[in-house]
Amino acid sequence: MKRLFWVAALTGTGHLANLISLKFISNYSSQSVIAFIGELDSLALLIVSITAFGLQLSSTREIAIRDNDWQKVYYSAQSARLTMGILLMILGLSGFLYTKNYMFFIAPIIALNADYALYGRGKPISGAIVAFIRITIPSITVILSSVYFIELLPLLFSISILLAYFTAGFIVSKILNVNYLVKPKFKSLLEYVKNIKIGLANLAYFFVGIGILNILSYINSEETVSIAYMALKLYMIFIGVRRIIVQSFFKEIKELKESLKVDYLSMVAGTMFLSLFLFYPKTTISLLFDDSYTEYSLTFVILGVAGFISSITSSSGARLLLQNKDKQFSANFIVAAIVTICSGVCFSFFIADTPSLVVLACLLGEITISILNISSLNEKNFLMDRFKIIYPVILMALVFYAIKLGFNENIWNFMGSMSLFCLFSIIYSVRVLAVKKEI
Repeated sequence: MKRLFWVAALTGTGHLANLISLKFISNYSSQSVIAFIGELDSLALLIVSITAFGLQLSSTREIAIRDNDWQKVYYSAQSARLTMGILLMILGLSGFLYTKNYMFFIAPIIALNADYALYGRGKPISGAIVAFIRITIPSITVILSSVYFIELLPLLFSISILLAYFTAGFIVSKILNVNYLVKPKFKSLLEYVKNIKIGLANLAYFFVGIGILNILSYINSEETVSIAYMALKLYMIFIGVRRIIVQSFFKEIKELKESLKVDYLSMVAGTMFLSLFLFYPKTTISLLFDDSYTEYSLTFVILGVAGFISSITSSSGARLLLQNKDKQFSANFIVAAIVTICSGVCFSFFIADTPSLVVLACLLGEITISILNISSLNEKNFLMDRFKIIYPVILMALVFYAIKLGFNENIWNFMGSMSLFCLFSIIYSVRVLAVKKEI
């Protein structure tokens, strides 16, 4: 819990800066600028997914297992990532004049960041510090640019991503006492082939979220893209919280009791995430974004449902990898990506051009992942075990509704409800985690 506290504190502070940046950009920027930033951000994250393509997960696993020669795994992975980054940079030349592919020019710098190795070496706090730096630099840039340099916001945002990944990668190399720069080798690309199953899954999951905008931005309006980007950017923060919980216990998660603990902590976060939008939509949205976003409350409620559903199986993907079920892991995420993309395109063409349907497509993808991962793990009473420990927390969440019903929706009742829920959850969590430790 001490480890998780420091990791959560660092990550939470970084994500708080991210949330503040969303507030500023929604207040000071037009929907066209937000849509543009959304496309740039999703492209940068696409580069992250491509360069990670299976190597990040498999390398983390190998670095965690090996004690003496983990540096060999590190250098091999970094060489492959840098080579892929250079290829993506060259690809950027193919269309930067009429698309936003110029983001691909920073692909080598993105590829050289290796914070995954910190988690593999059992240094989650150091990993959280690096993540804090990587998140905070673009967030502060967006905040300052929104107020003082709004016309330069897209350019400054792109530069801040470059600076953030360079700083993060350099710090990782110092912490692990390894070289930041590595030699690119075309032969190293075979590492991607070796990990193609995990890589396809990693890339596929990108589209069950903000990555869907890389496709839907061509067929949806700027208004839909801008609102969907803000919602899915918030969802990324929630996914980041879940990921930190899983990574903090990565080496122990193969044990059933540890995976149950991880999923419980994720479900507590998921319950709060859903409750805020379900019971206090106007207050929550106004705090996070401009007041005009309250008319899209349905979009954020759907987002909350996606957050809770996905939290139930937070540890499932990592456990499939640790059980060497790479084939099932890959197939599950690919199917989920197909469901998300196809439903998103069909919604746009045949139903309506609205952000709520974009987020609904992502929800369907998360449901697909949860169902398939549960099936692949094939564990008896998977859902029942989690329901038994989380239902009291769900009942505690009714405090949001009770206070709203009795005193109406306002910022003070919102803060009171959240404080009580956190207090009840902490008291209950201490007891639950203590019991699980004795199992």
